[in-house]
Amino acid sequence: MALLDLVFRDFVDALETAHNEVGFKTAADRFAGRLGYRWFAYLGFSEPPLKVLSSYPSSWAQQYIEQRYEDIDPVVGLARSSQRTFQWDRRTLRLPSASQQRFFAEAAKFGIHSGATVPIRGGFGRFAAFTLAGNIDAVVEGRPTEMMDTLQLAGLYYHSHVYAKLQLGMTRVADAPLTQRELQCLSWAARGKKMSETAQILGITTRTVVFHIENARSKLSATTVTQAVAEAAQRGLILS
Repeated sequence: MALLDLVFRDFVDALETAHNEVGFKTAADRFAGRLGYRWFAYLGFSEPPLKVLSSYPSSWAQQYIEQRYEDIDPVVGLARSSQRTFQWDRRTLRLPSASQQRFFAEAAKFGIHSGATVPIRGGFGRFAAFTLAGNIDAVVEGRPTEMMDTLQLAGLYYHSHVYAKLQLGMTRVADAPLTQRELQCLSWAARGKKMSETAQILGITTRTVVFHIENARSKLSATTVTQAVAEAAQRGLILS
């Protein structure tokens, strides 16, 4: 299986097992890093008015929210008028106003000067944007079309899970006691995968899978993997 496909599969699995903001941030941060990007950012404009998740430096994220930069952010502005994923940097963005120029100059101080953004349309005026920024070493050089298609799907998957679980409150469990990797390993075990097969799917070693499975078994007070899977399913942590 191609590396891009493995990265995307791992991302989707992580979203399935994410139950809170920490889980969603971890999933997107890992996805961004494996594609060679430094940060991710998700902005959801719906009900409530604005949902922000990102791995940007905390000082920049706080400044962005406090100063209501979403109103002048040229990337958000372009996303509102676009239908497909687009790449951006200072040269390709239109910065007609002095406030937008100052905004981009401030972002650049934190190393945020380029990236790719997925515009997401929702019903009744809802809108969201999923961004990967700070492209330092994309792992799929020579495959720009596949990269953009994957980002498009990733953004849509991310939005649907965040909106349903965090904004609509449809998550099965508010605070899952297991980490995402532990939940992923248990989920594949529930589907009959051997630990070596799970390792290949997740792009990690078999020893690491064993480590996560054993941690999950201990946290769930189970004596066997089968019991751990059954307990996790009963609690609604995984789908059996």
